[in-house]
Amino acid sequence: MNSTYKDLLRRVYSGIVLVIWIMAPYMLLQRFAIREVYWLEPTAFDRWIPMNFYALWFYDTFFLLLALVGLSARWPVALHYFLTIGWATMVAHMVFFFFPNGVSREEVPLDQAPFFYELLLAYDAPRNAFPSLHAALAVIAGLAASQCSRFQPVARCLIWLWVLGIFWSTIALRQHVVVDLIGGTLVAVGAWFFVGWFHRDEIEQMRDK
Repeated sequence: MNSTYKDLLRRVYSGIVLVIWIMAPYMLLQRFAIREVYWLEPTAFDRWIPMNFYALWFYDTFFLLLALVGLSARWPVALHYFLTIGWATMVAHMVFFFFPNGVSREEVPLDQAPFFYELLLAYDAPRNAFPSLHAALAVIAGLAASQCSRFQPVARCLIWLWVLGIFWSTIALRQHVVVDLIGGTLVAVGAWFFVGWFHRDEIEQMRDK
């Protein structure tokens, strides 16, 4: 088995573990809460962004962004990236568990909703809003891409525009309010620097290989 193939397998296995780590508790906590759910109120900024069902297509590119960075970054950065996703997700799940919250969809014109938006409602209940994992993981991808030598400066700028587009889509779909995005960004940045300090030895070992 050549080194390139082994490297790809290691990234794929890491991605599978992270998907399970993210989605299993996330879906469980959407359906069950230990206390009453706190419903977050939209701000004037949230109302200023019009509802757009078709933002769902941009919203779902979030998964493509995570995979692109995970497969492109060299191992020191990739390890930093994977560990940061793990820590940020754990922090978010703890908030969802101890402080159940969500965004009301009362203002969404469901009678005008296309079928693909109804599919979103079927698998993504209006819970686990703050901090936004969409925002947190997108920002982590942007931070990793900024340190990835395989991305040229123009590509890094495009990735950050992609992150902002994901932010827009979460509000345009009424999945999140701006407070959720701020919380997700703070979790992402905090986890990134925490991993750089707490796991610095492991990351440096990968750099030496």
